[in-house]
Amino acid sequence: KKTCVVVTRRTHRTHNQAQMPSYLLHTIVLAVPLLISSSVAAFSLDAAPTERRQRPSEPSRPPPTIIPENEELLREMQARHRDVAATFVPSEFNPLPGFGNPHMQTIGGVFLRKSEGCSYVSEPGLAGISKILTAVASIDNSARDEDVCDYWDRRVRVETGCGQDFFHADVKYAGEPTSTWQSEESKGTIILIHGLESNSNSSLSTDMADAYWADGFDVICLNFRGCCGVPNLTIGGYHLGFTDDLRHFLEVLKESWETNESEKRPLYLSGFSLGANVVLKTLGELGETAETLYNIRGASVTGAPYDLERNVKFIDAPGFNRAVYSNNFLKTLKKRAQYQLDVHCEGNPLTTAFDYARVMKATAIADFDDSFIAPVYGFESNIDYYRQSSCVYFLDGIAVPTFIVNSSDDPFFDPSFHPIEKSVDGGGRAPITMVRTKYGGHLGYLFHRLREEEKQEKRTSSWMPTELARFVRHVHSFDYGQ
Repeated sequence: KKTCVVVTRRTHRTHNQAQMPSYLLHTIVLAVPLLISSSVAAFSLDAAPTERRQRPSEPSRPPPTIIPENEELLREMQARHRDVAATFVPSEFNPLPGFGNPHMQTIGGVFLRKSEGCSYVSEPGLAGISKILTAVASIDNSARDEDVCDYWDRRVRVETGCGQDFFHADVKYAGEPTSTWQSEESKGTIILIHGLESNSNSSLSTDMADAYWADGFDVICLNFRGCCGVPNLTIGGYHLGFTDDLRHFLEVLKESWETNESEKRPLYLSGFSLGANVVLKTLGELGETAETLYNIRGASVTGAPYDLERNVKFIDAPGFNRAVYSNNFLKTLKKRAQYQLDVHCEGNPLTTAFDYARVMKATAIADFDDSFIAPVYGFESNIDYYRQSSCVYFLDGIAVPTFIVNSSDDPFFDPSFHPIEKSVDGGGRAPITMVRTKYGGHLGYLFHRLREEEKQEKRTSSWMPTELARFVRHVHSFDYGQ
């Protein structure tokens, strides 16, 4: 049975990429002098008043517990791979002084990632700062045409495991393609998972893909349902713990090996933010079978939201976070919900599929999750959704070397929570290396000051994608000596 249909055109259109509103541009411009003067108190979460909310009733089911199919094999794999994770030596993220503010990093990551002088600062003093200010002044949101993407070599439509929907996978070949999913020269394949309301065309998706592609890997970015420019066919699309499509795609690749369409080569998983959660949760669900069934050799992720129940209080915090981040996500999420109502619920605002009135009135992500995500996907409440989906409960089941890069100043996450005890450095069983940088915001990691030895490297991506790719190279060298 064929599981995919190849669309051969190299240029495709997307219309649902989350767009930052124009006032964010003003925020960046206004933030620069604040950063230079270190006057950033207005952006402090501590300064935001706490809004009292009615807490949903306690879910009837507890958080998930990992039950491996073969516990003895899982423990053996984890022990064998601990040294691989433990011997990786992370590098230090070192932003230009005055440009480490988490909001500058977070917002700059959207607009400035590929602007000259913003990923890396190689010139000292005012020369380096001048390039950043020039890039900020040159931002033109109206000129941001992210609807057209010619980065990827091929787009493939993949029918879902349920047979009722589809998603798109975009492929970047390391060399001359020999099959749908593989090129002749590749060392293996990276499966890349994007974040909330993003897609394969985002600057971070292509930046991460560049880092892996430069190392000789084929890269496949999975677009969640409804994120590829074509509306999906069912009322659901995806959520923070939605692993169905990634797991189905692993079966698609496995089938291509078994039918000799492709060679069985090493797989590595990568993702950012929501995509990081999905990758880590998938690995925890698969346990030892990640390697034995699918030849997954490692994973490298960033912006992992370990505990969703904790974090939602921060992204929804009144003040800057809610006004900028939460509201921006809600605009696109509400549009998606309206479409689902019109197409799948006959436009009936009294539908029982979800609470339409609450969705449209939602002023916080938690409200949307409770009124849309929970009922559509069968969760008891948003709290039940967070607990069943949080990757922290799945880390103990990971069997392959895994690298997680998070920032301690990420404005989306609880700064007091860092489950280091789940890693090799904290005495955990799983072969996980965790890095928590001092700066970086949410997926920013810009304005890195290059050390002398780094200046000799021919870097194709910003600091964080380069660091993730370094870990994959490290794991690959252990297994294949390359």
